[in-house]
Amino acid sequence: MHVTNPLVLFFAVCSATTPQKLMRLPDASEAPFTPPTIQSVSFSGNGCPQNGGKKWISGGWQHFAFTLPDFAASYGGSKPKSVNCQAHMNLAGGEPGWQVALKDTWTKGHLELDPDVKLTQFITTYYSQDAANTISTVQTVTTPSNSSIVQDITIHSSIPKESVVWSPCAGSSGVVGILNVNFRVAFTSTNGASYAYFGGGKNSSVSESWGWIWRRC
Repeated sequence: MHVTNPLVLFFAVCSATTPQKLMRLPDASEAPFTPPTIQSVSFSGNGCPQNGGKKWISGGWQHFAFTLPDFAASYGGSKPKSVNCQAHMNLAGGEPGWQVALKDTWTKGHLELDPDVKLTQFITTYYSQDAANTISTVQTVTTPSNSSIVQDITIHSSIPKESVVWSPCAGSSGVVGILNVNFRVAFTSTNGASYAYFGGGKNSSVSESWGWIWRRC
């Protein structure tokens, strides 16, 4: 398993006065061919229970995204301090001689964060056909000194091109494989009286968008 350096990838210090950068969403037009078919997407984990709210999937390859109405974590609140959800994407109908890899993720949600609390996001990616070959990224969100955060945020994780996990090489059958992406958030603090929350907002749920890269094999 590889773990990317969070200082190389992303270190977020968010405040109420810091504007969020515009997201660059994945675009299927960047694929050098007709992308594989997403046969199914399923979820597992305490942040997306099978008997929970409906998970909305949208966008296909062009703007693949999903919402998770049950995903919520808190520090000093009623939710767990650490919550995870794993998405399992079954891909088929791939162009022979090509591979695909997850390059970027954008996690959107509502954040409330006291000064002494840190939010950490962990994302781990692998294909079921080679579960030992994984890549993990780590992103952190903290507050400026003596300030609190109460706002919607977007956390961007980008895997270096040389470290991405490639799908099996599609052959004449077009089989690509099952992509598994586990994302987890966790709150930590040395102050037991502090409070923090990450989850859905007043009119929104936690959502993720994914971006891809391709290569010949």
